[in-house]
Amino acid sequence: MVAWIGHWHQRELRFLGLLVITGLIIGLYLSESLRIAGQEGTGWRTIDLEALQQRIETGELSEREADWYHPARPDEVSGIAGGSPK
Repeated sequence: MVAWIGHWHQRELRFLGLLVITGLIIGLYLSESLRIAGQEGTGWRTIDLEALQQRIETGELSEREADWYHPARPDEVSGIAGGSPK
């Protein structure tokens, strides 16, 4: 192994060093991003499980469509079915 490494030229060592530094930078960036994403108030949505469970238990969420739901209009269906979108 030592003989094999002894045949390396300086440019191979520099390239290997560049790869190691790049890997370290990527690892640090990802670990910092995960740490920031785990903090509350960083723009990530979190579900308030206690409030959701309470609404389920009181029956407030049963037998109810979502606020954004509406039956499809003909212009929406024609766009989905391959018709010309408007």
